Amino acid sequence: MPVSIKQRIGAWIIPRLPVSRHVFNHFRLELNALCVRMMHRFHPRYIVVIGELRRRRNILVNVGCGPFGQFGWVNLDLYPQPNLSLRSDSRRSLPLAGGSCIGIHVEHFLEHLDPADECLVFLRECRRCLDAEGVLRVIVPDAGLYIRAYSDPGWATMNRIGLGGANPQDVFACKMDVLNHIFIQEWEHYGGWDGERLELMLRNAGFTRVSLTSWREGCFPGGCIDREQHRSYSLYVEGKP
Repeated sequence: MPVSIKQRIGAWIIPRLPVSRHVFNHFRLELNALCVRMMHRFHPRYIVVIGELRRRRNILVNVGCGPFGQFGWVNLDLYPQPNLSLRSDSRRSLPLAGGSCIGIHVEHFLEHLDPADECLVFLRECRRCLDAEGVLRVIVPDAGLYIRAYSDPGWATMNRIGLGGANPQDVFACKMDVLNHIFIQEWEHYGGWDGERLELMLRNAGFTRVSLTSWREGCFPGGCIDREQHRSYSLYVEGKP
């Protein structure tokens, strides 16, 4: 695969920085987030779009959509993406009115939030935006699957779970490296999730009806949009206010 000029520059600069790579990556994330928040406050086009979004009702939202924005949905991501409705730092606020959403889809985003000061804030913000019968669907890597696979002898169970298309045995030298990738992922993740932890977090955020479900099953309005790539190793939970 060809290496871009940006990648070449990064490969030269990062080893020469006075901070470690993961500190630099966090700094870059926060700088991007700060720029987006400032645009929400001061950029005329962003202000107009946010005003329009806050007037909408009965909407479906895809938070941290990446390149998988859905037609007819409100698609939010920090970085520019296809079919994006708005660049948004969704960790602490959503640019939507209270009770305006019938469904919020959050796929492989929550594990990137700091449990100490971001997870509960984000989930409470989702609850604020949902109407009385709205559904929050949260999908995270299932740490329990990988822990059980680590305990099984050999690589067979771990390889069946996979890594979104990659064969773990071909990528990592040992199974502990796989667990560290799931829990930490180069300091992008903040630990592992299982059903008990996720349910407790949702209930602490004010969701009174929480249910464990599975790939493309549940009561999400209009049907689930879960990605096939994450199917073999994900945990699926829905919450209602």
